Amino acid sequence: MKILITNDDGIDSEITQSLFHSLREEHDAFLIAPSKDKSGQGAAITLRSSVDIVKLEDNVYSVDGTPADCVFMGIMAIMKDVPDIVISGINKGANMGDDVIHSGTLGAAFTARKLKYPPIALSIAGKSFEHSSAAINITKSILNYVRDNYSDEQHEGIVFNVNIPNLPLNDIKGISLTRLGNRGIPLAPEFMGSESKISYKIGKSGDPDGDLTGTDFEAIRSAKVSVTPLFWDMTNHSKLKGELPDV
Repeated sequence: MKILITNDDGIDSEITQSLFHSLREEHDAFLIAPSKDKSGQGAAITLRSSVDIVKLEDNVYSVDGTPADCVFMGIMAIMKDVPDIVISGINKGANMGDDVIHSGTLGAAFTARKLKYPPIALSIAGKSFEHSSAAINITKSILNYVRDNYSDEQHEGIVFNVNIPNLPLNDIKGISLTRLGNRGIPLAPEFMGSESKISYKIGKSGDPDGDLTGTDFEAIRSAKVSVTPLFWDMTNHSKLKGELPDV
């Protein structure tokens, strides 16, 4: 397969680099990632200025832009042929529940939703990442599953959001098909300024909240890989209350 690998942690992420080197043994893989950490960028794209691209080595490019920019530039400018699939990650930290709204990992994946195969967004759910080799092995299994079961006539724009426990491969209890969980209210921003300067740092995500049955949170707590199929069309007429007003 022709694969475009990107992330939101930046081109220097050792986990993404390891994934690239592993996948290129069997596939025509390109690594096209932001020049620096772009976490929390969602699907933002650069509109008011140009985007600088630097070729670091064969099939490896640094993009001075967002994760979504990397996908656009990879498909439209860098790669001679359109890739079959985009793999976004492996992210350092979970992307579960409400996280997907702001995640640059997911933003890059959604940008690639019209390719031959549905994109895969991958994250390690943990605060340390010493078992990234297990995550790479699982990535290969998910990639094979997607290749064997989907094509451009079938997937219609879905995105696979995959969260992997930070555990040795033998300690992972399986793979679960899940739904997005829910987080509570985020922590308050942390004041970082002084008497003369107002400055805050965005607070951490809220804790898992509500019924977690069948969710990504439950899977990770059970030492299982969470696979959540997401869809770009967020329309939900069933939640509309009453009649819309007349003009």
